Amino acid sequence: MRNEKEHIPMSETGQEQQQSDARTFPLDWRFPEDVQITSLKITGSFPDGKRLARPLEVKVAYDDGEVVVSEPLFHIHGVGPTLPQALVAFKRILAEELDELTADEEELGPRLQAELHYLRNLMQMAE
Repeated sequence: MRNEKEHIPMSETGQEQQQSDARTFPLDWRFPEDVQITSLKITGSFPDGKRLARPLEVKVAYDDGEVVVSEPLFHIHGVGPTLPQALVAFKRILAEELDELTADEEELGPRLQAELHYLRNLMQMAE
């Protein structure tokens, strides 16, 4: 098992590109069995006009045939059968979490206020 870091932009199409050699990974792409990536730096935009303000290092775990992608601070995560699908789910959930917390901002307790502040600093509206 190798521990690798990759830089994969999060594209709006759901297909992920590896920055170093610009290969495109289709949604059904899987790492070879002997390669287990444990963290990635991701960048890119979201379908709703948001984008990451800076690269985000996410953790990658493999559990019972599924890939789990999560950010380490608040453990927001997305799950899918392949890494690209888990990244698409993660991106959608991250954007939805920001929208939901923003809508409920006046009623949030300290922990959720901190999460909202974190997400606002992490994502910005595309120009």
